[in-house]
Amino acid sequence: SSGINAEWPLRPGFNETYKKFLESYKTTERALVNRKAIKGDEYPELYKWFYKVYELLLSKYTLYFSKTLFQDNNKRVLKSATTSLVDYRSRLIDFGKKTKASSISLILNIESVSSTEKPFLGHGCKIHSEQSFREVAERHCYKDKFDVIFHHGREEKIDENIKSEIVHLYCDVYYKNAKPYIFDQTKSRTYFISLFDVNVFLAVVYATKKGEKDGEILKFIEEFKNGMNLIKV
Repeated sequence: SSGINAEWPLRPGFNETYKKFLESYKTTERALVNRKAIKGDEYPELYKWFYKVYELLLSKYTLYFSKTLFQDNNKRVLKSATTSLVDYRSRLIDFGKKTKASSISLILNIESVSSTEKPFLGHGCKIHSEQSFREVAERHCYKDKFDVIFHHGREEKIDENIKSEIVHLYCDVYYKNAKPYIFDQTKSRTYFISLFDVNVFLAVVYATKKGEKDGEILKFIEEFKNGMNLIKV
């Protein structure tokens, strides 16, 4: 199952605004096609580049705000978006099924969104004891600083213990330059983390041992990261 758990602070009329952006994109797409068909030439390369950036940004935020956009009363918007844009949501789900991931999630660092100061470092990030670090990471107030905005896995919602482990690894990677990978021998569970946005990161979990350099997993994570960062525009 898959779903979005976080409540984004959206302005009134967000859905209507999104529909206008989507229609603007589709209008531009039609104009590009029609000009080549009717006049036999194309728009300048810079114009087409801006169009591509627009497409990828709209695709990215369609994924981020899919809980709101993909409600039952918005099925036409969902169909239009997934057929016109890069469907990152389906790509994540398909990748999770293909590699038999037990959990694949996008997680938001809420504190860095709501605060004008530096991002939340986490109480445990200043504690060097591994045991103390994990004990602090289990505290409810700590986990509340991170919310799941996309989740696909065996369960409808991400397991809270798994979320704690993900947050712990995230802090190690983001603030201590640790490897974005860990295999928990006691639970036979593998974690991959990818930091690709200021406030959002990807977490992929397997209920078995996966190699740190697993080619299929790393290739997808790298391609997803590049897509989110608009690297190949």
